[in-house]
Amino acid sequence: MNWSHLDRYLPAALFAFALILYALTVAPTVSFWDPGERIAVSSTLQIPHPPGAPFYMLVGRLFSMFVPASYVALSMNMISVLASAAAVTLTYLIVLQLIREWRGPKSTWTPSVRVTAYVGGLVGALTLAVSDSFWFNAVEAETYALSTFFTTLCVWLTLKWSEYAQAEDRDLARGVKHVLGSSSERWLLVVAYLYGLAIGIHLLSLLSLFFVALIVFFQRYDNPDWSAGTRFQYLALAGGIASGIFFLLYPGIIQGLPTVLEATQAPFLVLTIMASLLVYGLYITHTKRMRVANLLVLYVVLGLIGYSSYFLIPIRSSINPPIDQNNPSSLENFVSYMSREQYGDRPLLSGSTYNDETGRVERDAEALFPRRWSPNPRHTQVYDRYNSDLDFFLRYQIGHMYTRYFLWNFAGRAADTQDAPAATGISFLDPDIANEATVEEATPSERAGRSVYFALPLLLGLFGAFYHFTWDWRRATAVAFLFFITGIGIIIYLNQTPMQPRERDYSYAGSFFAFSIWVGLGATGLLHLLKDSLFSTWSKSKRWLGLAAAGALLLATVPGWMLYQNYDSHDRSGRYLPSDYAYNMLNSVAPNAILFTNGDNDTFPLWYLQEVEGVRRDVRVVNLSLLNTPWYIKQLKNQQAHESEPLPFSFSDEQIEELRPRAWRAQPVSIPVDSEAVIENGTVADSDSARVSRPLQWQLEGRPFDERSNMLQIADLAVFDLIRSNAENDWSRPVYFAVTVAQSGRLNLDDYLQLEGQAYRIVPVQHDQRFGRVVPDITIDRMQDFRFRGLADPDVYYDENARRMADGYRLFVTHAAEQWASSGHEEEARAFLDDFVEQVPFGTIAGNLQSYVLTAQAYESMGATDRVAEIMTDMEPMVFQELQQASSTQDFLFALRFAGSVRMSYQEADRPDRVEQFDTRFEELRRTLPYDIPVDILRDYGLTDSASPDPEGLLPGTGGDSASAPAVPPAGGPPQP
Repeated sequence: MNWSHLDRYLPAALFAFALILYALTVAPTVSFWDPGERIAVSSTLQIPHPPGAPFYMLVGRLFSMFVPASYVALSMNMISVLASAAAVTLTYLIVLQLIREWRGPKSTWTPSVRVTAYVGGLVGALTLAVSDSFWFNAVEAETYALSTFFTTLCVWLTLKWSEYAQAEDRDLARGVKHVLGSSSERWLLVVAYLYGLAIGIHLLSLLSLFFVALIVFFQRYDNPDWSAGTRFQYLALAGGIASGIFFLLYPGIIQGLPTVLEATQAPFLVLTIMASLLVYGLYITHTKRMRVANLLVLYVVLGLIGYSSYFLIPIRSSINPPIDQNNPSSLENFVSYMSREQYGDRPLLSGSTYNDETGRVERDAEALFPRRWSPNPRHTQVYDRYNSDLDFFLRYQIGHMYTRYFLWNFAGRAADTQDAPAATGISFLDPDIANEATVEEATPSERAGRSVYFALPLLLGLFGAFYHFTWDWRRATAVAFLFFITGIGIIIYLNQTPMQPRERDYSYAGSFFAFSIWVGLGATGLLHLLKDSLFSTWSKSKRWLGLAAAGALLLATVPGWMLYQNYDSHDRSGRYLPSDYAYNMLNSVAPNAILFTNGDNDTFPLWYLQEVEGVRRDVRVVNLSLLNTPWYIKQLKNQQAHESEPLPFSFSDEQIEELRPRAWRAQPVSIPVDSEAVIENGTVADSDSARVSRPLQWQLEGRPFDERSNMLQIADLAVFDLIRSNAENDWSRPVYFAVTVAQSGRLNLDDYLQLEGQAYRIVPVQHDQRFGRVVPDITIDRMQDFRFRGLADPDVYYDENARRMADGYRLFVTHAAEQWASSGHEEEARAFLDDFVEQVPFGTIAGNLQSYVLTAQAYESMGATDRVAEIMTDMEPMVFQELQQASSTQDFLFALRFAGSVRMSYQEADRPDRVEQFDTRFEELRRTLPYDIPVDILRDYGLTDSASPDPEGLLPGTGGDSASAPAVPPAGGPPQP
């Protein structure tokens, strides 16, 4: 066999496989979280959140220049597809390169060695390709896929350098000299340049620097005659040098260079002097044959050339684009931008920490290695569950925020819900995981979110690490450092707070890449052991057959099984929800509106539609999180964005800079209302003219700060000022809150909010509707054009976040339909609601108990008792699941109320068969309870039709004598969503 052909064809075939896999599952448009911002700023070269990703933006601009606007998102998603496919291929080459380190050059490999190496490379690369976190990054427009590609490329180039350096050393031993230009160090020069470019993508790529440092140390400086103690000292020295280089890059050059330029106030002069010194250094070290010094200067020059992509940020900011985060057009702002000042500081090795005795974060204390440092009251409540900073670090930061993710990728995942545990699929190892019966009752998307691998990749990787250390402890140590630094090292540096808004596993793709290398080496080692033991007595033909069968089995049971388990949950090919959600939000508001949004998911997709597809550019989207920063308020006040005029804040720029959060006690506030103006400009309909509040007055409570006081954030002060200023200007611009904005962000204005589609408009007409006042002609008209593409397709996977966003539609659509029906339009409302339920069915988009009940209530208001019974039938399994899993009396009573709603719906629909089946199932459940349920509660909740048969007022249970068994205390009140 011509092995050289196979050396070329296998990587090519692997790249093609990964490319096709990701192309089949790539998101067709924008995704939730950061991709919306990435696409918007890259395609138009605007300014993203700090510290930016200018090189990624340039690549994105290139990919988006030659496609129609509607395909820009897909085109930029393909950056991740291509980068991930290349990273998979490089992982295969890295595994083979590591095997070469102890097996010798490929020219010396026997056929069996080649087969074990090829299979190991394929198993490791394919395991990475179909792993949970890596695949997630591969099909959306984010920086992590391209960053991982740069990591794998730098690792591979370093190993290639090592190979050429070894050849160079052998030539030198034979008296063959190399000139500087043909030195193997050219490979490391490329690595230095790539690190410079990688800074403009994501800083995670720089962490592979420690791997590079160890490989260089072992290749150039390690002495086989050293004792273990001496070698450890030099290893520590190499690690210290690598750390010094890393900190020289970040924060040294990355943050320090802009600081120096700002301090001198002569940036062009400083840059000119720096460039001159570097050129002179290159000239002197080259002409005087100072090889090492010349290489060091070259490394700096190439790194700075790559880093120069950051000039894009202040240049593009200077034109004041619509998305201009931190406004880094000046040196002062650019320094703030690069330093990520808007995110605040967090302690690393010393600082404030939580005091277990006082229950507060003590700012005066200087603790070592503080992990519980956030004074946020919600965080301190969580801190109280841990015994110490070390306990929090081990159990939460490492256990929950890294080890769990690691097991997701190599053992299995119980579900796609927030904080879902790992799962292997082996029952005695997963005692707390939902059983299969529960999984079978879930929607297709919920079932797809469960992926189990029986821990086979984990076991193979652990064996691979052992095998690697046995054969080549030096390179194994380098891989171990890569694994640790890109995993636990990030955890230590980030010092994360509890209650993260989303899972963070995507950040640790570099660590999972390192472990995938060991998975591949484990496959090679296992095949090698089989060959030398089990197959050693077989004939040559049987030996080859056994080796081939074992290799095929490894490929099928590890990456093959992972592919089968993960395909459905990573296939985004039919998912249009983020784009449609943004489209529906923008088209919910009146022309020239001001729309307050809450966070990433209700802001970034809107930015994408406005900047890329040109949808509703008259609407000014105001992000409440960013509104806590002075630069953002000034931008909104002073800059026009497309067709949207600057916002009418009354603050001067100096006053904006002085804004600070303030303590607040609940008190009445008001804003002026010109009744003639609000009727004339359409804010209030003519039919509601008599209901106009003059002025608009309400109780402003503020946000809870601690047990004793409330506060107003900068954003609250800015929102109040903007609403007042707009009102003083005759309510000239419609002002809305997105329905996703929490009540605390709406300034307690709920009694004056009018639901229009997916947004609440501030209207000076008071009401008492829980989900907003509805003017049917307006709200229904806006909702008629809503997009719900793919939400009825059971083959499209929606993760928990997507399901929650889609389920949120039901809250407001059903409320609008119910109000429409109450105004005398039952038939139109019924047709509207039927159409919505058909487009967003519960069978594909799971609902919670509230959304089921609200939908049923809407149908009940139209007299459609048959539809109510159908919905309650669908809800019944969820109700019984909640009853069985209730961990407290409050949870049980909550579920019990919904159980009563189900039963009563069957009665109202005249379905005695369903009532009988429900009663039988409920009675079976009651027999398993360790307590009795008072009959008055059963009657109050509609769970029994008869008078109490028990004179003591208790129904018998199985938890013992009814007179002594604990009873569920009454809660009272009708069922409420």
